[in-house]
Amino acid sequence: MQRDTVTKILLEIREYWPVLYLHSAAVANFALRIAMDLGIEDRHCRDVLRGALLHDAGKMHVRLEILTKPGPLTEAEWRQIKKHTDYGADWVEQRGGNDEVVAVIRYHHEWWNGNGYAGLKYEQIPLLARIVTIADALDAMTASRPYRKAIAVSEALMEIHSGKGLQFDPDIITVLSQKATYEPATYQDPRTLARQIQVEKEWLARLIKIYGDLAHPLIIAQSHWLDKLIVSIYKLQEGKRGKNLSLWEKENL
Repeated sequence: MQRDTVTKILLEIREYWPVLYLHSAAVANFALRIAMDLGIEDRHCRDVLRGALLHDAGKMHVRLEILTKPGPLTEAEWRQIKKHTDYGADWVEQRGGNDEVVAVIRYHHEWWNGNGYAGLKYEQIPLLARIVTIADALDAMTASRPYRKAIAVSEALMEIHSGKGLQFDPDIITVLSQKATYEPATYQDPRTLARQIQVEKEWLARLIKIYGDLAHPLIIAQSHWLDKLIVSIYKLQEGKRGKNLSLWEKENL
């Protein structure tokens, strides 16, 4: 799939709903890192990146009042939401998307145990789609939505680990669990989080070197992620300081 075509579709997504654009960029950023950490070949990394950037393109065929609804969806509205995978896959295929990119878009809501949209399970689900499923879940949980607040990174990663063998490919989770980036404990202590923030800065520098444009969606996404972690470490440090204060100090601050 041509890079220019991906860029054009992304601009259409941004115009339709900027929140969806930022989500798409964040998922692509996570998915690319997961693919690289799994040792996926470069050509497949390109496909997972493009598929992740466009994974929710079909939501442009869903009314914004449904996408932004703060309360529970009706059954009819939920059916519309579930169609976005096919809408997007068909639309991107018509615009030159290759089989791997289209498969990511069509199957990123499949569950390892078969409880997803189309009922595929295990290795029936394309590998690149299994990667994007994890990236999508991570961003969805750590970003605020009209119907719920964001949760902490550590909590989101605990949810992902608990979904091993249910929603997520157990082999992928096993490999990722060996890396501090995907371990909940990394984000629960200021010292380990400080080391992770340095890792995130290095990844941002790498993206800047590759793309050179600070407005590139991956650079925007990584900058936002880094900001989120910096806020988290301040909260952790404040929490530790608060625990160490004497009763007199707490009462007289």
